[in-house]
Amino acid sequence: MEPNNSSVESNEINKFCNTLHGVSPDTAQEMVQRGLLHFEGDRWRLGDSNNGSTRRLYGKWKRSDNSGLDWHRLIGLDDVVRNDRRQVVFVLEGSKDALAAAEIAHRKGVLEKVGIICALGSGYRPIESEMRKLRGRSVLLIGDNDTAGAETVEIVSRALIGVGIEHGVWDWSMCQHKDLYEFLASSKSVLPSFFTKFSSLFLPSKGSRVQGFSGSRQEIGERSISVSFAHFVAPFVVTKKGTGNRKSFDLARAVITTNANTCMDDLKKIHHEWFSASQPLLPLDADESQSFQTFLKQLRCVRFTNSSLAAACERARSTPVFIPSLDGNVEATKLAALCRELQRDAGTRAFICSVGVVQQFLGLRWREQARWLLHQLELNGVIECVDRGAPNKPGVKGKPTLWRYKLSMAALK
Repeated sequence: MEPNNSSVESNEINKFCNTLHGVSPDTAQEMVQRGLLHFEGDRWRLGDSNNGSTRRLYGKWKRSDNSGLDWHRLIGLDDVVRNDRRQVVFVLEGSKDALAAAEIAHRKGVLEKVGIICALGSGYRPIESEMRKLRGRSVLLIGDNDTAGAETVEIVSRALIGVGIEHGVWDWSMCQHKDLYEFLASSKSVLPSFFTKFSSLFLPSKGSRVQGFSGSRQEIGERSISVSFAHFVAPFVVTKKGTGNRKSFDLARAVITTNANTCMDDLKKIHHEWFSASQPLLPLDADESQSFQTFLKQLRCVRFTNSSLAAACERARSTPVFIPSLDGNVEATKLAALCRELQRDAGTRAFICSVGVVQQFLGLRWREQARWLLHQLELNGVIECVDRGAPNKPGVKGKPTLWRYKLSMAALK
């Protein structure tokens, strides 16, 4: 006799829980009912329609649903909003830690009331439109117990403060586990006494020690950037000759995204760290003082932050545009919607839509495809070039192309 669906699901849950030590069948069942936990053969997925991460039950293989800017979208946020869950655990470092958070909430008898949202790793950077959906809720932020985890917590904490969200941060000072899943697996059926009251983990008192940083949430929020500047600048270090100006500008955008009010002393330290690490591939006559002056100019020229770009991409996807001359050209139509949203953010100024942004937004394989689509929009009168850009050349600083959207902006309600 073929087993019924419920027994198949029960078998999958039991197999899953036997592999992920510490996660109970009740917790797994609750996450299945929320549409956040899925099984297929020897693979399991924590995710929803927004984002997800698939792993094998055995081994270290895993895969994220999204790449590029979409990689930063949160798992579980739709469930929190749809069910109006007032208490939220915000886990930064992946699916196993998110399940560990759900299990801890289950053991404290509050899982039914608590929402679980998950980012996919320490490279996560907040999307402002998603952060705003957490307003009016009590949020507990949990990162890994290492330098990268602490820095990500600080970045996200500032983003939450920036949109007016009260939150607490998991305090690792009383245990030495590397992450929440390891903590759960070592705790077995009994949680340590300092987790006696789960609700007390929300909104810790002023002056409490937070993820290796001392001071209150307000002090953490006002601090510019963590003292570990090397980790912050690492993604922007020059690894190929001729890319110094672009990498420096990307670093400037990251600084503005993280905190537009970063103090001059920290800007100098950030740039010094970047220049020292990049110098082997910079021009032989590169001067740090002159490079810092260029960096300051780039900070003023940032027209959109990583979070505002992600928000524009999200609006473009959710509110398409109809252009008769492009009917049937799906990629060009999607790009037109993005240009409309970038123009909306730019106001009366021209906007920048780089080939790299187009390539990531549409998931294109080649940059030339992105250039061709921009050319199509220009030919069809959707956008016009205000100032044609130029690539970087030895001894000559390049510049981005400036565009203006020519059609009606009324499509977005």
